[in-house]
Amino acid sequence: MKIKIVIGLACLMALFSCQNSRNGDGDKIIASIYEKNLYQSDLQSIMYEGISYNDSIVKTKAFIHDWIIKQILVHEAESTIDNAELLYSKQIEDYRNSLIIYKYESLYVEQNLDTVIREEDIEKFVKENSPQNMDRETIRLIILNMRKKELIETMNNNLYNKAVRERIFKIY
Repeated sequence: MKIKIVIGLACLMALFSCQNSRNGDGDKIIASIYEKNLYQSDLQSIMYEGISYNDSIVKTKAFIHDWIIKQILVHEAESTIDNAELLYSKQIEDYRNSLIIYKYESLYVEQNLDTVIREEDIEKFVKENSPQNMDRETIRLIILNMRKKELIETMNNNLYNKAVRERIFKIY
């Protein structure tokens, strides 16, 4: 019941654009819980041109509800879990690096992958691998995946060799 009241109040605050602002720059607070604030600018990511008024209200309510639930869960987790276990900086850095690498590899593959699969490529694959009961489209996808893997491997080798040439790193 409490959550419904909090959500209702948050929605009312969003609809009536309360006068609280973030650092005086006019960014209005939409919801607040456990000293955390959801600002009007945070809602920009869920809105798009052409969305109807009713749809925007539904999306806004859902977003606020999800944000409140997330804040409640984080608060409960932080108050329950030992502080030593909350030190995730290394894991966060690793995850961030993985996301950045994935994005870079995806862009590189998108720009450099040869997606044209000739009939000769399919025949060569069939001859070398003798796949059982595979249709041409599945073979095509396997070949594309192999090319993607080779492309990323080549990119990594080229970057490594460039780093060696430019003496960017040292191994002790």
